[in-house]
Amino acid sequence: MRAVVLALTVALVEKYSTFSVPEFALDKTYVYKYEALLLGGLPHEGLARAGIKVSSKVLLSAVTEHTFLMKLMDPLLHEYAGIWPKDPFVTATKLTSALAAQLQIPIKTLAWHTLRGVLNAQR
Repeated sequence: MRAVVLALTVALVEKYSTFSVPEFALDKTYVYKYEALLLGGLPHEGLARAGIKVSSKVLLSAVTEHTFLMKLMDPLLHEYAGIWPKDPFVTATKLTSALAAQLQIPIKTLAWHTLRGVLNAQR
């Protein structure tokens, strides 16, 4: 009896737990605001930390039904080195200009129900 209940439970969960592929119109480009914070050091107030904050617009578009193109626009990097959270982020103009070309390379991704997250970027 337990085996039957377990089998039915697994079948029910499998039926309703599906990976949803993003649905983007082929003729539209979607614009998102992206911000990431990468910090090193212990996450306690009053201790020294260092890191980078990346801000950018992200353009997402569908190339085919399962292939999507992602591109960062206007990337801006800020550096952090100081006592957390008192010290401010400082705009890293040299780092932004040095990495701008690499950050703006379009990235092609694939998404199917069984395959998630294959990334391809041109060199």
